[in-house]
Amino acid sequence: MDNLQIKDALIAFLDLIKTEIASFEKTLSQQEKRLNGSLENWSAKDVLSHLVFWDNHFISQVSKARSGEKVPQVDDYLDQINDGIFIEHFDQSFSDAFNDLEKSCINATNLLQSFSADELNDKGLYDFLNGRTLVDNSLGTFGWHITHHISDYYLKNGFPEKAVGVQEIYSHELQKFPSWEANAIYNLACFFAQVKEKDKAINNLKAAFLLKPDLVEWSKGDNDLDSLRDDPGFKALFMVD
Repeated sequence: MDNLQIKDALIAFLDLIKTEIASFEKTLSQQEKRLNGSLENWSAKDVLSHLVFWDNHFISQVSKARSGEKVPQVDDYLDQINDGIFIEHFDQSFSDAFNDLEKSCINATNLLQSFSADELNDKGLYDFLNGRTLVDNSLGTFGWHITHHISDYYLKNGFPEKAVGVQEIYSHELQKFPSWEANAIYNLACFFAQVKEKDKAINNLKAAFLLKPDLVEWSKGDNDLDSLRDDPGFKALFMVD
């Protein structure tokens, strides 16, 4: 894909994410929407509040970088993170959290739409991106991060088939972007490892390693893959002829 095609694909992807968020809301019962969670077990509203915080963090970073202001880093939010986004938003209603997340997605789409295709794909555009493009970071924040938490909620609340569906659909969508192809396959492998689908996990790892050999070393310390450590098929991935 050329830069313009990548920009068009990014905007289309963000629209798809907004649809997924709406679908998530419709899946929930009124009781699930009213529930308050705990630090160990987030409710649906807690998931949304978490996503809003990090979506807005990304928007703030890009907006301030563009205007030449100091870019907020994670360390700037240390007290808020330590106190917990969960605690800060404990009394927030589900509808407010849902509306905030929809708004952050719309704001992100409008912001990214305002950049040229070349700017979105420029690895040297802003220092805070550390050599990555706005497209790459956007897909991580509004793609992988959001769908990861939605599928995690489904998995923990008795909807494993929905969790698998979200993971497979968005892994496929992310693979359409050349810079995300290997990572998307690798992340899907991690998901399958966590749900004990070992064969699927190993097959996806093999594909990811072929596309991005650097992931081999990374995988050796990745806790998401711990369920595979003793599997002969997993061990065979690291054998050198």
